[in-house]
Formats: sequence, C-alpha cells, structure tokens
Amino acid sequence: MSTHKSSKSKKRHRNVNSSASSSSIQAQTRQRAQVYDMANIVLDVTANIAEGSDILAPLKAVCRATKSILEVMRAIESNKEEWIDLTRRLKEYMSTFEEQIASFETYSQAERVIGEALNRPLNHYIELLRDIHSTVVDLREKRSRSKLSLLKGFSRVKVDSEEIRKLNRDVEDRHRQLMSALGLFTASRVQAIERSVAILQLPTVAFVASSVHRLCLEGTREAVLQTIWNWANDSASDKPIFWLCDIAGSGKSTVAMSAVESWRKKGVLGGRFFFSMASSEGSTTDKFCSTIARDLVQYIPELIPHVAGAVKQNPSFMRSSLGEQLQILVTDPLHHWQGHVILVIDALDECKSGPQRRELVETLSTAVSNSKNLRILMTSRPDPIIEDVLGPLAIKSKMEGRLHDASHRDNIDDIAIYVHKSLGEVLSDDKKQRLVQKANGLFIWASTACRMLTSKTSFSSTEEIYDHLISRERSGAIDDVYDLVLERTGPEHRSVMCGMLALLLAAFEPLTLDDLDDILKHNRVRGSAKALVQNLGSVLTSDKTTNLIQFRHPTIVEYLRRRSTAPTVDGSDKIYINIANAHGQAASWCFKYLRSPTEGLRFNICQIESSFYLNRQIPDLDTRIAKFIPRRLRYASSHWLFHVAATDENGQSTVKNDVWHTIQVPYVFYWLEILSLTRGLSRAIAGLRAITHHSGLGREITSRMNETRRFMMAFSVPIQDSAPHIYISALPFTPIKTSLHVESREKFRNTLNVTRGLEDLYPGLPNSLRGHEGGIWAVAISPDGSQIASASSDRTIRLWDADTGHPLGKPLRGHKRGITGVAFSSDGSRIVSGSHDGTVRQWDAHSGQPLGEPLQGHDDSVWAAEFSPDGSRIVSGSDDETVRVWDVDTGQRLGEPLRGHTGGVKAVAFSPDSLRVISCSNDRTIRLWDAATGQPLGGPLRGHEQGIKSVAFSSDGSRIVSGSGDGTVRLWDVDSGQPLGEPLRGHDNTVWAVKFSPDDSRIVSGSDDETIRVWDADTGQILGEPLRGHEGGVNSVTVSLDGSQIISGSDDHTVRIWDAISGKPLGQPIEGHKGWVCAVAFSPDGLQVASGSTDSTIRLWDAQTGQSLWVALPGHEGEVYTIAFSPDGSRIVSGSSDETIRLWDAGTGLPLIDPLRGHTKGVRAVAFSPDGLRIASGSSDQTVRLWDLDSGQPLGRPFKGHTDLVRAVSFSPDGARLASGSDDGTIQFWDANTLQPLGEPIRGHAGGINTVAFSSDGSRIASGADDRTVRLWDVDTGQPLREPLRGHDNTVWAVEFSPDGSQVVSGSDDETIRLWDANTGQPLGEPLHGHKGGVNALSFSPDGSRLISGADDNTVRLWDVRADEKRKNPDEDDRDSAYSDLEGDLSGTPLRISVPGFERCSLLSDGWVQSSGKFLFWVPPENRNGLQYPHLLTMPSASPYRATKLDFAHFKCGLSWVNIWNDAS
Repeated sequence: MSTHKSSKSKKRHRNVNSSASSSSIQAQTRQRAQVYDMANIVLDVTANIAEGSDILAPLKAVCRATKSILEVMRAIESNKEEWIDLTRRLKEYMSTFEEQIASFETYSQAERVIGEALNRPLNHYIELLRDIHSTVVDLREKRSRSKLSLLKGFSRVKVDSEEIRKLNRDVEDRHRQLMSALGLFTASRVQAIERSVAILQLPTVAFVASSVHRLCLEGTREAVLQTIWNWANDSASDKPIFWLCDIAGSGKSTVAMSAVESWRKKGVLGGRFFFSMASSEGSTTDKFCSTIARDLVQYIPELIPHVAGAVKQNPSFMRSSLGEQLQILVTDPLHHWQGHVILVIDALDECKSGPQRRELVETLSTAVSNSKNLRILMTSRPDPIIEDVLGPLAIKSKMEGRLHDASHRDNIDDIAIYVHKSLGEVLSDDKKQRLVQKANGLFIWASTACRMLTSKTSFSSTEEIYDHLISRERSGAIDDVYDLVLERTGPEHRSVMCGMLALLLAAFEPLTLDDLDDILKHNRVRGSAKALVQNLGSVLTSDKTTNLIQFRHPTIVEYLRRRSTAPTVDGSDKIYINIANAHGQAASWCFKYLRSPTEGLRFNICQIESSFYLNRQIPDLDTRIAKFIPRRLRYASSHWLFHVAATDENGQSTVKNDVWHTIQVPYVFYWLEILSLTRGLSRAIAGLRAITHHSGLGREITSRMNETRRFMMAFSVPIQDSAPHIYISALPFTPIKTSLHVESREKFRNTLNVTRGLEDLYPGLPNSLRGHEGGIWAVAISPDGSQIASASSDRTIRLWDADTGHPLGKPLRGHKRGITGVAFSSDGSRIVSGSHDGTVRQWDAHSGQPLGEPLQGHDDSVWAAEFSPDGSRIVSGSDDETVRVWDVDTGQRLGEPLRGHTGGVKAVAFSPDSLRVISCSNDRTIRLWDAATGQPLGGPLRGHEQGIKSVAFSSDGSRIVSGSGDGTVRLWDVDSGQPLGEPLRGHDNTVWAVKFSPDDSRIVSGSDDETIRVWDADTGQILGEPLRGHEGGVNSVTVSLDGSQIISGSDDHTVRIWDAISGKPLGQPIEGHKGWVCAVAFSPDGLQVASGSTDSTIRLWDAQTGQSLWVALPGHEGEVYTIAFSPDGSRIVSGSSDETIRLWDAGTGLPLIDPLRGHTKGVRAVAFSPDGLRIASGSSDQTVRLWDLDSGQPLGRPFKGHTDLVRAVSFSPDGARLASGSDDGTIQFWDANTLQPLGEPIRGHAGGINTVAFSSDGSRIASGADDRTVRLWDVDTGQPLREPLRGHDNTVWAVEFSPDGSQVVSGSDDETIRLWDANTGQPLGEPLHGHKGGVNALSFSPDGSRLISGADDNTVRLWDVRADEKRKNPDEDDRDSAYSDLEGDLSGTPLRISVPGFERCSLLSDGWVQSSGKFLFWVPPENRNGLQYPHLLTMPSASPYRATKLDFAHFKCGLSWVNIWNDAS
C-alpha cells in the first residue's frame, strides 16, 4: 500500500509544480488527478482481494470504479451505438453488483470469506475495468485537446468502434464469469445456511456427562480399557457391539468417559449418549438419534451436508420410529464416510421405559449389521431386556461383572490406587486398606466414602466417619453408606436437607445452585444450595461451568425414592423425602417466572419477524430461544403441569390462582409460543390430561384446561410448526363459542376471518367412535381411564381419547390379519394384541410404535392376549388349543404350552394376584392353571352347552363369569369349580363378551343379538333394559376402573360408550345421515331441503343455514331411495326398499296416512303430479304406479312395460304425461290419465337408465345412464337431440333441467357434478368437485340460483350456480389449468380460492397453504375440502366436508403478522 501512496504523491507533486497557469490546464490537471484516483481505487481493490478476505470491500470498490468510468464517459459526446451499449451495460452491471452487496450484507462475516473459485474471476473483472477506464480517459483527453485546437475548434476525435465493441464483448464475458462465480458463492453460502438451519433442527439432550462422570484415574482399569481398545482396533472383528455389563456403582460410566476421550482424540468418535434417570430427557430415547446426529457432525464435519440433507428431506423425522430416525440421521449419512466410527452409549438401563430399551437395542443391532464402519460401545447394569435382545446375537462382545468382581485382583488394586490417591495423608495406610476391603470391589462405595472423609464441611472428625464406615455390617452395601451420609446432618437441619433433596428429586431437569436457592427463597424456606452440596459432596456435585447440581450416581436417586414413602408412625425413619410437597413448591416457583413482568410470558417472545417460515426454517432459532426465553421460564413452561399434578390438594389450592391466570387469554397463547419453539406441545397435552383428574383445582379451572387441551390437540400441527401460527392459523378456526375464541376475538382481530365452516363448540363425545373399516373384535380402556383401544378385523388397533372420542395418532399397524384381542398393561405404558395371523404383539401405548418382534409360537389364530396384573407376563389363547405364557420384557415363552383343551381357546385371563390363569374353549370347558408351573388346577369346569367365548375373574378372585354360544352367562366358584346358581338367560344369541364391574356387584355381557346386558352379580337378575344401539353383534365389552362407563365394540365397525348406571349411550348422536344420501329435493319456496338416505331416515334442512330442522324421521324399514315435495310444499313423499311409499307433513314431520303398499319390491322413484293430487312411483318390481293423494289408494292397475327395475319417474309440467326410466335401457312415456303407454320405448343408451327429467316447457326430456352419458330427447318425436353429452367417468345417477330450461345438471359416481348448456350440449366450465362419494341426487332451487346434491359421502351440498357463471368463460380457467400439472405433486394441490397478494397458492397434504415457499396459513382437516371446493353449505354443517369461507380483509401475515394484536405497536 505504501508504494501506491508514494506513486500517487509523486504525480501530484509534478502537477503542482507545473508552470501552466491557464484554467484549461488546471482542468486537465484535475482530470488527470481523477484518472490517477481511479487508478488508485483499482489498485487498492486488486491489492485487497485475497483468499480469506471479505467479499463486501472489493464489490463495493468495483461499484465505485464503475461509477467513476461512467462519469468519465458522460464527458465524451458520442452517439455511436457501441458506445451507448457499453454505457448501458456498465450501468446494468453496477446495479447487479449493488443488489449482490445488499444481499451479502445480511451474511455473517464468516460467510462472506472469498475462496479461490471467486478470487480469479473477480480479479479478471477488475483488470478489465482498469482497461476500460484507461480507454475512456484517453478518449476524453483526446477530445479535450481537440476542442482546444485553434485549427479545428469544432472537430471531434472519432471513437474507435471496433475497440469499443471489443470492450463490450469483454465486459459481457467477464461479467458472466464473475456472476457465475458469485452465484456459486451465494449458493454455497445459502447451502451452508440451510445446512446450519437443518442441523439446528436436531433437538439435543442437555445432560452434560462430564459434570458427573470423570475419566479413569491413571493406572486404573487398564486391563478393561485394553480389552476395549483391542476390540475397537480390530478391523477384522465380526463383533461391532461391545457390551460392558456390570452392577450399579462399579465404574462403567468412568470407563465410558475414558473411551469417549480417547476416541475423540483419534478422530473415530461419532457420538455419545449418557442416559440418566435423574434427567427427564436423558431417561428416554425421544432425542437419542437427534443428539447422536448433532455429535456426528461435530466430530466428523465432512458429514454435515449428508445429515443436513437428511433433515431437509425428512422435516418430520421426530415423528418417525426410532429405527427410521437412526437410519435417516446416522446410518445413511455414514455410508458417505470411509473410516470407522464408534458410538458410546452409557447407562442404557437408566432409560426408564423397558419397551424403549428393547427398541433401542434392537435398532442399534440392526444398524451395525447394515453399516460395516459403525461400532458401538454400550454400558448397562444387568438387564433382562438388553440380555434378551443381545444375548442370542453373535455380533456382540460382552464383558460382564469384570469391574466389581473381587476375584479379579486388578479391581481391588484399582480401588486401592483410587483410595490411596484420594485420601493421601487423611488416613493411615492400614485404614485405607481396610476401606478398600470394605468396598468389596464396588467403586461407588469407595468413591462416596472417600468424599465423606475428605469433605471440608463435615461436622464429624475423620476418625468418626471412618469408624462409622467400618462398623457397617455389610461390605459394599451402598444404602448403608447413604444412610450414614444423610444421618450425619444434625436433627435440627435434617428436615431442611430432606426438603432440598426432595426438590432436586422432584425436578424434571437438573437445577443450578441459584435455582435451588431461588426456590427456597420463593417458598420462604431457610437453606443454602451451596451448603447442601458442600455438606453432601459425597453424593452431590455442582458443575463449575454451569453450576448444575447433579446426583453423583443413580444409586442415590434410587435410595431417595425409597425414602419418599410415607414416614412410619413411630418416626423410626430418620430420612423422609416429602416429594409431593416438593412438587408443590416447584410448581409455585414455576408460576413466579411464568407471571414475571420482565422475564415471563409475553407476545412474540422470540421476536420472530415473519410468519412465512416455520420454526425449523429460522436459522438462529436456538440462539433466539437462549436469548429471549430465560432458562427458568423454559423450565416452568415445560414442567409446571406435572408439578401441579404431582403435588397434593394443599399444594394445588396454593397455586390455584396462578393456574387460572396462566390459562387465560392472552397468557395461554404466550405459553403456547414457548411450547411451540421448544417442541414441548405433546408433553403439555399429556400434562393437561394428567392434571384434570385432580379435583383440588375446581370445576372452572378443570373445564378451561380441558378446552385448552382440545385446542392443542385440534391445532397441534400449526402450533408445533410455527409460533406465529398459533394466532394466524389456530385461533381463526377455533369453535366460536369456546372461551378462547370469545376472549381472543377482540385482542387479535387482524387475522383470518372464517365466515363459514366453524362449529359452535368442540365436538362432544360422539355416541359411537368411527374409523375402523371392519368389525371391532376387542376393546380395552387404559388404567387411568384416558384412552380406549380398539382392535378390528381391518388389521389395525386404534387409540381414542376417552373424554372426547378424538382419535389419538395413526392406527397401529403390523398384524397381517384381523386383530382379535387387545389389552393395556397395568401401568398403561404398553398394549398387547393377538391376531388371526397367529402372533402376539406389544406396542408402546404413547407412541403407537411396535415393541420388538412379534411373539411367535402359536400355530393358529390367537383369540386373546392379556397382561398379568403385576405387568411381568402375557397370557395368550389360540385356536391351536393351547395357552401360552410370555415374559413381557424379553418376549420369551415361559415354559411349555398349557395343554388340555380339545378345542380352540377363545379367552384367557390372569387372576388378580397373578398366580392363576383361566381359559375357556370351544370344547365347552373352562380350565384353571397355575401361572408359575403351567399345571392345571383341578378339573375342567363344565356346564355350558356350546363353546365358551369369554371368561373373566372377579376383582377379588373368588368368582369366574363366562359367556357361551348357548346364549347364557354363568357364574362359577373359583375354589370349588362349581357353578353358582342357574345360568343367566336373556340374550338371543352367542355371548361373546363378559366382564365384572370393578366392585364385583354387576356383570356386563355382549352378544351377537346386538345388545349389551347388565346383571346383578349376586342375584343373577337383569338390571334394566338391554343396551341397544349397535347394528351388529357385540364382540367385546369392558368397564372403566371407576365403574361409571361401559365400552363396547361391535361388528358394525363402531365403539360405543355407555353410562353404566342408567344404561344410556354417552355422547352425541351423529348429526346428519349415517348412510349414503340417495335423494334430495328443494321445497317450492326454496327455504328447505329434504333428503333421504340408506340409513332409512328422512331429514329436513334449513337451506339458508344448513341446520337440521327435524330429528331424523324414522318409519321406513329400509333404504330411502327417493323423495319429493308436493307443489304447495306442505307434504313430502318418500319411497323405500321396504316396498312402501310414505307421506309426511312437511311442517311437523309427522306421517299423514298409512304407508302406501302395492309394490312387491323396493320403491325406486316417486313424483308428485303438478296439481299435487297424484303420486307416481317406480319400483324394482318393473312397474309404474299412480296413487290418489287423498285416499292413498292406487289409481288403476300398475303400468307394465319395462323388463327390468324402474329407477326413475317424472311428470310432464302439464301433468298429461309420465316418463319412466329403467335398467332395461329404455325410457317409456305414459298417458297420465289413461295409464296407456305413448308410443314405443325410447332407446339409445347403452346401459340402464337411472334418471329422467322434463324441461320446464315439457318439450324435452333428459336422461342419465350407466353408460356414463347424458342424453336429451324430443318429447313429441322421441328422437335424440344431438349426440350424447359425454364427460363423466362413471355412471350418471341424476339429471335435472334448470327452471328456465337453459341448463342441464348431472351427477355421477365419478364424484362430480356437471353443468351443460341445454341448447348446445356444451359443458359449462369445469365439473363441480367436492363430494367424496358418488353423486346420487340433484335438485335446482325454484329460482335456479342454487343447486342441491346428495352423495355417498353421507352429505348434502348446496351450490351457488350463479357464482359458477364465470365457468362459462374458458379464459377464466387459466388459473386452474396453470396448476393442472401440480395435481398430486408433493408441493401440494392448487388452492382453488385466491389469497389477496399471493399467487400460485397450493394446499399441502398436512393442511398448510403455501405460496412460493411461504407458509400463509393452515387449514384443519374438516375445512380443507370445503375450502378447496367452494359451495354454499354442507348438511350437516359439522361434516368433515363442510363448506368453508374465508375473509382476508384483516389478514396480517409475513412481516406484518405482529400487528394481529390490536395493542401491538
């Protein structure tokens, strides 16, 4: 740089000392100075470009240089095209660079570093700028000299065109090269940002192993470590898993830490996970794979693009199974790495869930089998689940018991080294040696004892502590040591100490020293966290960096939990941990931070600028969370519910007001923001479910919590995906009469306005749970009463929320045939199922994931599977005539099959004490078995006359109840095996299910007679009437634990819930038809719509609101095929498969006369005559009939002429003719007065005719048929008018003329409605889509503005035909056609409504509406169809296909989303 400065200085000095004094020479001097300044700029730029420098400086200098060139060029007057082109080009390029600069200024400095790929084209471009600058300056100086010439004052210097053209070409070429390099540079940075965002989406467990675990002391564990090193270094080994298995406290974690450190230094460490029962996150596998993946990219950065790519391609990876997560995040990326990678997994036994442990070990075993370069070191205590999975595998190397076994001299020596080094001069060598012997190989005993002896805060002398340690009777008994540690605290401080320990134990995440002090201060408890850790340093530690308090070993956690049971009356328990009180104190502390005016809940807490991007797309989200959500507020948001649920009534009453405040608007939404950002929604839903079972909070709070839980469940997708969309997407779709909607309406007005498509309240519990596609063979309720499980012939298990009937997650799939049995474990964590595929399966009740492999052993269908009450075993019964018992944890068969039955075993059960098993069989017997030995207990119980289908124990184990194919229920005495009383008779068919009520006072039975009966268990008397409602055999019944509800499953594909006392069905009946809608009709005034259905009912609807005007009209005993209003609107006529015609009062819904009988088969069509005095009907009996309306009598004989069933009849407008259409493919005209056929049948359709309709002037008739066509006919000649109207892809079931005769509408099994020009036969626009089943019926409103349709999706829809006039103009369809290629694309389907300000909007499969990658809003499942396929109304209005309309007048999104709050600034 100094050289450049001196050069500049010399040139300036020369100019200053020039003798020229004229103004022209001074001007030349200034121009030359500008030239040299420009040269200096370019030189500066060139000098500053180097690899590793910031891109902004050279780009800004390039812009300055270009601007200077343009200024010089402006002084040169030239009209040459080449010159103008060069000027234009440079201006454009400078503008491009300025845009690039603006973009790069948003990058961090590290992201703007220039690499070699950009360095070269940038230098080339700058060199060209120097050349251009020199050229234009030379030209300008020549021009200036020519202007000063005395000879030619007006002459011009010619611009060399070829030279300028060359500059044009060069600058274009160099610019292209530079922009290409900049594009790659930008892409790489964008890619880096995207990768960073993707990696940051991986949630991690915060537990820091190094704060608790240490490396092995030098000189110790050498033999064990050498064995592990040998295993790791043996590239030819076929054992990729090393399992270090030993007892608690033997030093496994210390060995694991040493391995981690060694392999990290060698570059082969891929990741580590230290399970900890003291950590809520560290004791589950929920974040296992994502934590390992974050480690993987940290230790092996080369894998960043592969892991990031996996996250980007699988944004919902956290919802995948553990195996899928590991494959996506770890094993697949490892395929791109050549070297060996080792994972370290410590304390696997501290994963609290047995099913999760099994799944993890199975997943890891599969992973190493599929990845040749992956190895895993895992440590655990002896664990039957781990042993069951790893035991049989040849791919593992196992070291068991090696760390504590005193027979291995090096173990004793290692402890001796540790003790002697730790104690130094504290004790004499002989005393230290006695401690070594006392430890008996248990490292945790030795380390705890050494910490006690070296504690600087002890109130006892070293000798006293030593004497206490040595005096303990059992060598290596850790509880004795912990007793000694805690009892050394004086009685006056012991209660405070126990209270602080209780808080540490109750905490769901480790607390810091300051946290614990803060809780104590908040609850006005005297105590010091620092003093606690100092005095209990042998069992507690605080991390010097984080100040987190940690239990030194899981054994102290287990010890304290054993001390948390109620103290003895005599007070002999010196240590009592009051965990309930601690939860109350922690809950109160949580509310302190939730309600803090400075650090508490608030709107847009993380200052998210735009709503267009989901949480996972925000690059610095973790940084924002750390910055804006204090750690204590995060803790409070995640855990307050569980603290409140775990405290006693006194604790709950203390925080009652705090709870109420937190769940009020707007604070509940601010809390949800934090749950959204920290991925805590599912935990909160579970917490709300847990807390609402406690009565201490009061009815009002419980009700509000239930509503909040419904809100979270209904809108879990937008809440989890994006914090802003709590307000933008969830709130607008909230039922309008809920508290959250009412209270937030004024506060958050600038959102979507859903003008149609909202319910008043969340749906109540339905009277039947629907979703299965086959008969339900088994039902079960979870022990806490919160979930119902149902198993079906459709091969699935479904889980339902017992309070709301809301399906929980996706169906559980895995069985290959129908599922016959289902049961919950006693702790509610698992589900067992049996199937016709001959297997028994276990499932995680919370995630729905299968646990391990199917249990195989039966040779035929498994009809029943049950858990033992102690949760350790499963019993199953099969058509192979055997009963089998299985170990729950290992899945292994226990003993030989229980043989004795000579027919298929249909039901099994454990006795309440888990000691006996009962089974029943098609051999008409019941057998009792010893559950431990498998031996029969006594002879078979006989008495039923047919096969026995169900059996159950009473809760006290003294009685057995059974149900049989003989239609009876029997009671038996367990001890004697004798029947108790006479059989209970009442059912008319096979009894498939029996159960005792929890108090043993009643028996519930379900039968193929479609009823449930309740019996007095003592007298055998029937209690009340049978429970009726199922429309198929009842296969399964169960009773809730509180005895208040009966749950049943039936062949009708439904689950029903009943009040056990009254016998009344619980829940709300389904509003609307339960079957296909076969017929619809408008009332003459257009205000009402009538519909008939295969559910045998008729319904009347308000055409303005869609509300049901009647309770469904019963009367028909078969499907209602056809319906019509009388011309004056006072009456409704209907025809049914029950062979009758019924007449109803349209005002009251009451029948007017007896059914009209005469047809010998189902009535397919009815129509009123225009004068309202007659009814015409067509039937499957191939006849057409006329009826007198007043008398109800037939007029004359049946019209015969068709050779197949008659599906349609229609009167001409003048009433003189009648037309009928038949499956024989013909249309027949009849004289409506003489009943004679008019002419020959009309033929032309290539299939059966399903519908006919006259035009309003009576000159034409339209027909629709099985051949998928609509035809128009001349009534007088019977000739077709033009070619068939083609467009439908399936049978046409309905046609109608518009009232003015200008249009024809048709409905088809292809689920569409089509409008046609009645004069030209041309289609009018695109088909009307929306129905999710074949369209069976259509009717125009009297004024022709609206259209009503009925379909196989059980709904009636109202369409605005005028709104579809624009469909006549093909130009209007450009928007839809532009999207046609997107149908079914992963990017979503085109949104058929417009969103102001956004183009090319699409609706994604998960409900998000997106435009150009921007997420605009989310739509609930029940509103998507109605939004995509606009129509006026859906009947019922609560249908999942409901009409939905949105008003965007106040819609704020993107950068303006923060203004949704009226008070927001």
